[in-house]
Amino acid sequence: MDLLKQSSSTRENLGLLAVMDAIHQQERITQRELAHKTGLNLKKVNFCLHKLLEKGYVKFQRIRQNPDKRGYLYVITPAGLKAKSQLTYRFLRFTIDFYNKMEEKLQDCLVEMGRQGVKRIVLYGASDAAKIVMDMVGNTGVEVVGVVDDALGGETFNGVRLVKDSGVSTLEWDRILITSLDEVENAEERLLVLGVDAEDICKIA
Repeated sequence: MDLLKQSSSTRENLGLLAVMDAIHQQERITQRELAHKTGLNLKKVNFCLHKLLEKGYVKFQRIRQNPDKRGYLYVITPAGLKAKSQLTYRFLRFTIDFYNKMEEKLQDCLVEMGRQGVKRIVLYGASDAAKIVMDMVGNTGVEVVGVVDDALGGETFNGVRLVKDSGVSTLEWDRILITSLDEVENAEERLLVLGVDAEDICKIA
């Protein structure tokens, strides 16, 4: 979820939930396979497994006479299944609340730009926030004329022209709205380096 700037406790709980999900799907699994399935590195997988074992959410047993030498069979305990359901529900509610608040902020931002006479905007960052903006602009009189993102290939994003950083100058716009919310400061610095005036850069409050 590219909109989340997680706290350390949130990241830890997300890691625990990801590992429990992977184990629930496949109990006979190595730590390396867990890393591949969850996207976590081996150190984080090991940390999560130790936490889950301490909490009694997961137990393991050594596999004897195991030809592929996987080592351990991980099993989610009844307490672990309950905790997994609670974490899933908590993050689902958190995500819904977060998106609702984000939509409100984006709507306020677009309305304010409309009041200032802004007609054409460029979004910096092909993200969930960018998609939300594109769904909203029809009611504000503001048009999204392009999306800037160095990480993506292709010619369009959500039906709008997609360019690399260096392509900002090829677009005609009134303001640039930063929609790469996980690195706002870096995005602003990059735009300034590209020659964009500070007063033409908009951020979501």
